[in-house]
This record gives sequence, C-alpha cells and structure tokens, in this order.
Amino acid sequence: MNKFALLSIAFLPCLANAEATLAHWDLGLAVTARQSPFVGGDTQLSAKPVFADQSGFNIPGPSLSLLNSPNARYYIGVGLDDWDHERGNSTQLKDMHELDRAINLRVGGAWKVMNGVTLFDIAQDMTAHKGTQLKARYTFNPEPYQAIFRPYGEVQWLSDKVTDYYVGVNADEAKAGRPAYQADAAFAFKAGVEVEQPLSPKLTLVGDVAVTAYDSQISDSPIIERSSVWGGALGLRYSW
Repeated sequence: MNKFALLSIAFLPCLANAEATLAHWDLGLAVTARQSPFVGGDTQLSAKPVFADQSGFNIPGPSLSLLNSPNARYYIGVGLDDWDHERGNSTQLKDMHELDRAINLRVGGAWKVMNGVTLFDIAQDMTAHKGTQLKARYTFNPEPYQAIFRPYGEVQWLSDKVTDYYVGVNADEAKAGRPAYQADAAFAFKAGVEVEQPLSPKLTLVGDVAVTAYDSQISDSPIIERSSVWGGALGLRYSW
C-alpha cells in the first residue's frame, strides 16, 4: 500500500476533531538556520511553517488531537527528521549514496506539570530509513502559558536504523580518510529557548535558538566533524 495512503488512514480517526483542533492553532512562517555536523557541510538556511497551540501544550509541527483534558493532550502528527538528508551539501561527501527525505508518523502526549509542559513523542519513519526516534522534552512555561522566553531541554533516542542511515559509511563508500563505519542506536541532547513577543493583537514575533550535542555513536563517524551544532529560527505568526 502507498505510504502516503497509510498516513491518511492513520489520520482518519482524528478527522472528526480536525475543525476544533485547527481552531486552536495560529500559523506563520520562520526563516531557519542550522549548522551542519557533516565534514565540509554548510550551514543550512530554509523556511518552515510556524504552528502555535494556544492551549499551551507546545506540541511541535502539525498534529491532530486524539484525547484532550485541561492538563493533558494526546495526539497524532507528521514531521520531518531534524537531520539534513543532503549532508550539508558537502563537496567532500558528494560521492556517497544519496539519501531520501524521511517523513515520520508521530504519536505523543503532552502534560502541564511543574510550571511548564512535559512532552513525549514517538516518531516512525515511513519513507527512508524506517527507523524510530523517541523524544522527551520539558519546556518551562508557567501559567497562563504566555511567557515571552521559554527555556527547554530535550533528550532524543535514535534507533540504529536512523543513525546508520545518516552517519554510517558503507563498504563501497569507504576510501582513504573515510573508513567504513556502522553506527548503533544513539542519544542526542538539546537545550534552547523559545521566544514569543506580541507585536499587535494579531501578529507575534517568534524565535528559537538551541544547541544539540551528539553521543559518540554519532560523533565518532568519519563523516561527522562536529559533536554539537547550533540552530535557530526567526519569523512571524498571525492569529485569526
């Protein structure tokens, strides 16, 4: 069965709640920058949509609610990998096999606890490496959940299919200075701060800056030259 058809089927139970869910979301656009961990990789500039859950749950990306309560939300969603499938457009890695863009089906929950929001997210790739990623995140955002600065910490677990897909080196890709390498499951640790500054009743300036550090399964790869990378975003969100 077509993978995108599977995604559609997965969303069918949520469609009855789609209108109510979307009513809680504002939409905007942000310019993003992310340092590449790859050897010879360039900092990547792009644009992404900005979604904001006005209920304060801070759920990233497009999602549909499955169950709601004042202090908890369970959802299903879609998303892309944080990893750059073009390896930072590195000229030194152009001779390696091309990678496909990973599209993930996500399931998770968010809970308002300890003056903020705790989120747990499971992502399963449907199109590229077929790997699994787990994410646990805490965002400090005390009630009424309208803080201008919201610091957060995040722990990510990546299955071996994910890590080996991006940082592994196959035998036919090995050469002098680039030995074959197979990566196992790994952890990544992320810390950052989100910013929201209202400019008018309907327009809000949004931003995010963060640092992500990788464990040795990733940083020991011969095609990785940085064990930590920075990233950020800046944009505008409009409320209707």
